[in-house]
Order: sequence, then C-alpha cells, then structure tokens
Amino acid sequence: MRQQILLTFFIVSLPQFSLAAVNHGVLVLAPIFTSAAGLPPESVGLIGGMVGLGAVWCFAANKSILPFLGPIRALIAGCMMASFALLGFALEKEWAGLLSGLLVGFGYAITAPAGSQILAKNTPKRLWGTLFSLRMAGVPAGGALAGIIGASIAANFDWRLALLALIVPSLGSAMFLFFSRSQLKFCSPTNGFSLFGIFNPKIFISPFQTLRQVPSLGLITFVSVGFAAVQGSVFTFFTTYLVDVHGYSIGFAGALYASLQIASVFGRILAGLLADFFKSTLMVLMLLGFFSAGGVGILAFIDAYSNEALLFIQSSLIGLMVASWNGLFLAEVSIVAKNKDISEATAASTFFTFISYMLAPPIFGALVYTFDYFFAFFVIGVVVLTSAITLFLFLILKKERRPV
Repeated sequence: MRQQILLTFFIVSLPQFSLAAVNHGVLVLAPIFTSAAGLPPESVGLIGGMVGLGAVWCFAANKSILPFLGPIRALIAGCMMASFALLGFALEKEWAGLLSGLLVGFGYAITAPAGSQILAKNTPKRLWGTLFSLRMAGVPAGGALAGIIGASIAANFDWRLALLALIVPSLGSAMFLFFSRSQLKFCSPTNGFSLFGIFNPKIFISPFQTLRQVPSLGLITFVSVGFAAVQGSVFTFFTTYLVDVHGYSIGFAGALYASLQIASVFGRILAGLLADFFKSTLMVLMLLGFFSAGGVGILAFIDAYSNEALLFIQSSLIGLMVASWNGLFLAEVSIVAKNKDISEATAASTFFTFISYMLAPPIFGALVYTFDYFFAFFVIGVVVLTSAITLFLFLILKKERRPV
C-alpha cells in the first residue's frame, strides 16, 4: 500500500510541479514579455487573464477530454501543449503572447481533474487532506523554480534561453508518465474522442449542471473565488509591482518571487496536516481566508528602501498567507463529491475558480491604471475577507444544526 501511495504521489506531483514552472514562468517573465512586445506594464493583467481563460476552457471541456483520453494521457498532452506554447512568447508579438497564455493555461489546467481522479482512485480517503495538499505544494515549488532559474537566466543571459530551461521539467514529466501509465488503477479510456467537442459552446453549460447536482459544491466554489482573486492578482503582478513601482531588477524580483513560492510549499503541507489532524478542511480554509487578507496588506505596505533580509521575510509571509489554500480546496471538493464523478466535480468547481483567476488580473490592472496599487490591493483584500466570513458563518450554522 505504501509503495502504491508513493507512486501515485509522484505520478500526480511531477506534472503538477513542471507545469506550474511553465505557468509561473509566464508571470515571472511577464515584465520582459510586455516590454519586448511594446506593451505597458499593466498589460501583464491581460496575459494573466488569458492563462485563466485557457484554464476555464479546459475545465468546461473536461467531459470531452478526460473520459476519452484517461488521466495519464491527458496529463501527457497537457505537458506537451504548455511546453510548446511557452516558446510562443519568443515571437515578441502581442497576439502570440495572448495565444501562448491561453494554451499554457489550457495545458496546465488538466492537472486538477486528472490528478484528483488518480489520487481518489489509488489512495485512502483518511489521507486526502495531506496528499492533496502535498500534491498542490508542487505548484509553488514550480513557481520557485521559475523565479530562481527563469529570472536568473533572463537576467544574466537571455530570456529566450530561460523559456527553454523552463520547459525541460515538463517534457521530462511527459516521458515519466508515458513509462508509468500501466502501474496504477484508472478508469479505462473510452473511444470516441472528438476535437470538435472541445470547441462546442455547449460545454460551458456542464459546470453549472454539476454544481447543482452536488450538494455543498456551490459553497466551496463560491469561497474559492475569493481565494483565487487574491492569489491570481498577487502572483500575476508581484514581479511587475516590484520592478515597475519599486525599481528592483528582474533578477532580484524573481528571487523574492521564489521565496514567496517556497514559503507557500510549506504552507500547503502544513495546511493539509492541520486539516487531517482537526478533521476539518473547512475550518482551516476559513482561517486561511483571514490570513490571505493579511498577506495582501503586507504586500501593499512593502517599503522600497527596506533591507534585503526584511524583503525576503515579507515575501515569504505573503506566500504563506495567500497561497496555502489550494490543496484543501481540492480535497473538500473530492469529499463533497462522494459517489459522483470526482474529476467532473473538480473540473466544474475549478471552472468557476479559474474564472476568478481569469478576471482578477485584468480587473486588478484596470484598478491600478485608474487609481493605484494601494486601492487595488484594498479591493482584493475585501473580496477574500468575504470568503472567510462566509465560511465562518457556515461553520457556526453547521454547528448549531448538529443534533445534541
């Protein structure tokens, strides 16, 4: 059993990590992309929005992808698509950057439903809080790789070389999945895959139907929107904010971004352990909502003249506070799905979560352009506080309804 759990963990975590490196590579190098394409710094929000749109599209099309390809082949396809899409930024064209962002988001998003299906099928439910959080810890770990390797290569050599370096883990993960595809239990892929099904406008109705069919899925989805708005905005604008407002170099800003991501690795692991210990993912999620608003406050008041040690501490706290919730969210979705299709419930819920990822960065950028960064930080802080208070009230009502 332990060997199977370990193998399952690697099968879901390696593509999660490597595709996160590609996804975060877009955000870390965004100031360079926009400058090369002759765009203003605020247009970073458009690129972040296209990544979110690609993810939303993938989740909506889940019924046309996962049942026919199976989780392993879907993950392989995601690794290949996102890797080659990242290279499109080297064209230094506005349209190429937007299209590349869309395809990176599509390829990255398949990790959520496919990974959840694999974990739920091959691991005991009592460990889901820890395992789902450990798996999602691969996301900030990939972000740290993008911040350290990607930004360093871009600063010292050439940013196009950084693109090549960032796709190596993803291509390696695709090879690992190919040779490991027969080691675990999966639902057998069905025949009849249709490329047209991915482009059918009716696919966008499916997430709404699933949300109605699964009790409590609407609540956890609503709450996740606030968490995603903060994380999406902070991650998208972090390096741009430090470079454009405070005047830091891309190399130093990338290092701070890496410290943010590394801290959230430990945050996600700790959050999973706490959720399993207290046997309540919702309670820990509620606490993280309040912490997330605090992390936004720290970022808003970063001082350009602070010493480097303090900046790394502040960046680490921000990562710990705004990006430790993801694994618990996916674990709770799997819990409420019960006997339903876990991959479809995950795809439906994350469809709405990634709408927040898609819309938050452009809205944040518009607020920055119209007002300033401080006002934009205030708005997203209020949004995530709404999620935290919603969970707090739900937990109180749930406790009151419990029979004596």
